Amino acid sequence: MNAKPRVIHFVTGGGSGATKVALELACGHLRTGNYEPLLVLRRKKAPLPAPMQAQIAATGLKTAWVDSGWKGTTLRQLAAVITEFKPQVFAAHGNSEHLWGRQAAFAAGVPVVLHVEMNCERYPFWRRWAAQKLAARTSATVCVSHGVADHVRALGLAGPRVEIIHNGADATRYAAGAPPFAARSQDIVMVARFARQKDQPTLIRAAKRLAEAGWTGRLLLGGDGKASHRRACEKLVTSLQLDGRVEFLGRVSDAAALYHRCRAAVLSTHYEGLPLVLIDYMAAGCAALGSIAPGVTDLIEPGVNGWLFPRGDDAALARALTEVLAGGPAVESIVARGHADAPARFSVGKMLARYEALFTELLH
Repeated sequence: MNAKPRVIHFVTGGGSGATKVALELACGHLRTGNYEPLLVLRRKKAPLPAPMQAQIAATGLKTAWVDSGWKGTTLRQLAAVITEFKPQVFAAHGNSEHLWGRQAAFAAGVPVVLHVEMNCERYPFWRRWAAQKLAARTSATVCVSHGVADHVRALGLAGPRVEIIHNGADATRYAAGAPPFAARSQDIVMVARFARQKDQPTLIRAAKRLAEAGWTGRLLLGGDGKASHRRACEKLVTSLQLDGRVEFLGRVSDAAALYHRCRAAVLSTHYEGLPLVLIDYMAAGCAALGSIAPGVTDLIEPGVNGWLFPRGDDAALARALTEVLAGGPAVESIVARGHADAPARFSVGKMLARYEALFTELLH
């Protein structure tokens, strides 16, 4: 074994949350000097986002690309990368990269192979079957939340060892310059892609309840996603006579300024892996409200650092928002705890330390 073990992080090149985590880990290895990293990305139609390209260039991180499309090509190219780099550790992040990555790593005889599960994925039969066959040979299954671990176990995808390692976020850009809670507007924000999973309609219906009770703020919905889901939300806004009270912002380039404007920030989702946007909300000094869903409950402790409400329950969400928007010492105390606590508990540094400790243990 080399004096400094080599590790490959294999992930989609589409710029997802999984890409961000793998990139942070690979760059982190460069900082600690404990592992020699290679980030291997699977090509997508969309290019790697510019900030990620800039991070790679600034750190000098080694990268390699493999093609999508026919899986034989993907596996052949992965095999060539593994043969040249000779890693002792191979970490395959996200679905479906964890399937192809593990297949290639096992075939090449990599000593330590990890499956990193990022979300409560809905597996088609054939992918579930393939993942089950790979599980027994996998050194460790890393899940980003307790909810994801429960999901993986229920599907029979867990290997002989399951580790929960929360994703980390650098929330300093949201904390800097955050105004006092009492100085903020009555506006409510949610930044998430438009998809059935994210359930913006529950938040829109809650806004209708608030408006009927005299709320004077605006609902700000950021994010791209499926055009069909956005159109459905726009139709719902019109049918509820909320035109002029709800703004569809599209992709948000300056989220910090947006969060600093608002008292309340919501994630009304059905399921998550570990929603880092909630950490961003807290770091920005917003009151963070999330649905009782896998992943969310790893982050929010109700009455301590945020608020929880049942999935799809717009009445319960409206009640929680009414409390938050009214402010006062009790609300501000919870917001302050979230502002200080979540970024510290879910930092990139802690995530990196947990992964490197796991790699070291599995290698010995």
